[in-house]
Amino acid sequence: MREADLAGARCEGATLTGVDLSGADLRKVQLAGCDLRGSDLSSLDPGTAQLAGAIVTWEQAVEIARSFGLDVRAD
Repeated sequence: MREADLAGARCEGATLTGVDLSGADLRKVQLAGCDLRGSDLSSLDPGTAQLAGAIVTWEQAVEIARSFGLDVRAD
């Protein structure tokens, strides 16, 4: 699904594990409750995407936090 146009897609509760979403248009995508473990979320705009209840790995959580502009540190 690399570079796919998923702008505004309603994917609530879907299983999207191990999916290459790099370069995808993910503006206003609805991913609430999705299992996103192992997927490339580098194109995700957490400011417009709906992620409530989504399942991610801790590595992905750090990536999402950094995209919000947070300074993530180990300690």
